[in-house]
Amino acid sequence: MSRSSAAETTARKSGRRPRSSTTRLRRFLRISQEELARLLGVSVRSVARWEGEGISPAAAVQEQIEYMEQLCRRLDELVDRKHIADWLATPNPEFLDQPPMDLIQSRYGRKVLENELERAEWGIPG
Repeated sequence: MSRSSAAETTARKSGRRPRSSTTRLRRFLRISQEELARLLGVSVRSVARWEGEGISPAAAVQEQIEYMEQLCRRLDELVDRKHIADWLATPNPEFLDQPPMDLIQSRYGRKVLENELERAEWGIPG
């Protein structure tokens, strides 16, 4: 059983609603609903509804959320967890002084980020 499904089972047994993927993602990245909304190109109200009312995001947005979760898992293997949020938010010369978090918004940016992560996984300096 995955970590999220185990957490959902525990939440159901206790009568609590399971944490949404956006809540888990925000806590992992230490970002606000406003920051997540900006990254996903949606309103803050949408994020609040997903988290508070259990409403599911549109398929395209869910795909972005899943990409971000996958990215976090990869980063968790490469970087000390307590530094991931800072790394994602800090302008990086490898990305033309943009924070890696901003690259998530476009397919091209994600490809650039993927290439850099692949280099890091292989131990190739940036």
